[in-house]
Amino acid sequence: MRASGMISCVLALAVSGCVCGGPDPYRYGGGGGSVSTLTVDNASSYVLTELRVTPVQSPDWGPNLLPDLLFPNEQITVTVPCDTWDVLIVDEFGRDCVLEAINLCFSDRLWTIDNRTLARCNF
Repeated sequence: MRASGMISCVLALAVSGCVCGGPDPYRYGGGGGSVSTLTVDNASSYVLTELRVTPVQSPDWGPNLLPDLLFPNEQITVTVPCDTWDVLIVDEFGRDCVLEAINLCFSDRLWTIDNRTLARCNF
């Protein structure tokens, strides 16, 4: 079941546009056969433990895209199928931040998560 706590538009501004290519690495849906790369920059004061996506309005989250903890001032590049997704971020205290209907269809974008972003989820 999805956690409560939502923010909107933050990621949408950071990841507009659509230039995609490559195979779809996920088997749980979405993507249409192409992928996007997203570099996640943790500029917050919190350790991020999970980054998950799911097709919009789906009750089930996909796999954790973070292979390890993402500490403050660290970055990681992940791939996501080119599509519109709901996005879940979880911090070290288990607090959830859900962003709804985010277009993750682009090539090589940087997304900075800072304390201001997480404050919108009551962190």
